[in-house]
Parts: sequence; structure tokens; C-alpha cells
Amino acid sequence: MNVYSVSERLKVFILLFSVLQIAFFTGLLLIPFITLPTKSLAAKIYYSCSSSIFLSYLMPLVFFTAIVIFVVLIVSTFKKKVVITDSAIISKDFFNTRKLSFNEVKGFKVSHFGVDIVPNSNRKKQISIHLFSLNRTDNLMQNLEFRFTNLDFNVD
Repeated sequence: MNVYSVSERLKVFILLFSVLQIAFFTGLLLIPFITLPTKSLAAKIYYSCSSSIFLSYLMPLVFFTAIVIFVVLIVSTFKKKVVITDSAIISKDFFNTRKLSFNEVKGFKVSHFGVDIVPNSNRKKQISIHLFSLNRTDNLMQNLEFRFTNLDFNVD
């Protein structure tokens, strides 16, 4: 069984970037609840943006949505993996898990930054693997070439 997950460097970068963004947007959400000097830049920006009732309700919603997006980005980065077992290929992500047994796979196609594993039937969805974020991609490509046919070179 081979497990391919997101590289450690990319995990650290996404974690640091997302934590900084979450802290920034949380600070923007806290501005109405703390007292700021009236001449501070944050107070001027906040009061100019929230001058209308529409913006005073829209801005916290936008900030909260940004916080949720960055939390989902962190969780999806740590949950993303591709597993090749003895009989199947499994792609796990935050939103879904796709599994294709080897007898259901027609082959694979290579795109610019990814690989699409194409099933035999239209009932199953293909598995798309983005190679940019995974570690040991050369090992993954060798494993796919050993097990399946490359549909880019196969002319039917």
C-alpha cells in the first residue's frame, strides 16, 4: 500500500498563511467590540466602510466567510491523500472520497499539473490527482504507469 499526501513544506506554508489570515479577519471582526482611538487607521477604515447599514451587516459576514474558508483550507490540506492498495486506488479529500478498483480503471491521462484516472464505465467518476501538492509524485507516476495504460499515447 502506497500513501501519497501533501508535502510537509506545503502543509507548513498553508498552516502559517491561514493562521495569519484567520487572526487578521478575527481582528477585523472584533473592531466593533473594542474601543479604538478615533484617529487610528483601523477606526477610520472601519467607520468609512460601515457607514451604511448594508455594509455594516455585509462586512462581518464577509470576514466570517473568509475565516471559514481558511479553516476549511487547513483541514483539507491535512486530510488530502491518495492511497494505492493492492486492488484499488483511493483519493481522499475533505469533501469526498473516491475509490476505483483496478478492474474498473481504463487508464490514466496526464495534464499540466495533474493526472486523471479514467474509469471503464460512465457510472463512476474519474479521480483527479493534482501533482503539484503531493509528495513523491515521481513514485506515484511510476506506480500508475506500471499498473495502467497511459491514454495519452493509446490510440483506439
